[in-house]
Amino acid sequence: MINFSSIANIPRIIFNPKLLQPSLTYQNFNEINFELLKTKHSIKYIVLDKDNCISADKSSRVYPLYLQNNWNNGLLKHFPLKNILIVSNSMGSSDDPGFAQVHQFQKNYQQDANISAVLPILEHNYKKPGCQASIIDHFQKTDPENTVKPENIAVIGDRLFTDILMANQMKSLGVYLQQGVALKKSSPWIMLEQGIYKCFFSN
Repeated sequence: MINFSSIANIPRIIFNPKLLQPSLTYQNFNEINFELLKTKHSIKYIVLDKDNCISADKSSRVYPLYLQNNWNNGLLKHFPLKNILIVSNSMGSSDDPGFAQVHQFQKNYQQDANISAVLPILEHNYKKPGCQASIIDHFQKTDPENTVKPENIAVIGDRLFTDILMANQMKSLGVYLQQGVALKKSSPWIMLEQGIYKCFFSN
């Protein structure tokens, strides 16, 4: 369905294109230096996109090459599961009746990772970038002993107009994955975002 939350921000982006500028850029999830996020950037909480970030497009499980490598040896080594949140504009959104995709993804994760812990996935009414308050509320509930500050959150994803825009609006750390699992070069939106990144933000 149409992401009105993202469309509503187009005038702001035209006035201030730096809203789409990532703080850090990697090719894919396996390249992310989670130790650096924690020690240099004071990150305590991780928000992850799903499609083309940690999963192949439309897949209901964490991409195996990521799960076997940087998921366990990077992400979970430096951040507890309760401080990690999957935020998707498909799974867990209004496009996911009864949150069936959420339940399937969590079940698959338990099987693939051979654990009983439930992978945190946000169930939300407003698509990125409009679910900022829901993200803060989630982390505050899972970590009630600490005050959750946006500057201690890293938002990781492959989309400038949703993931990175939301990170900058929250004043969080935006981590952009240029390639992801399998970039759809034929998608007009992704081609536009790649062009914007190369023209304005690529060194």
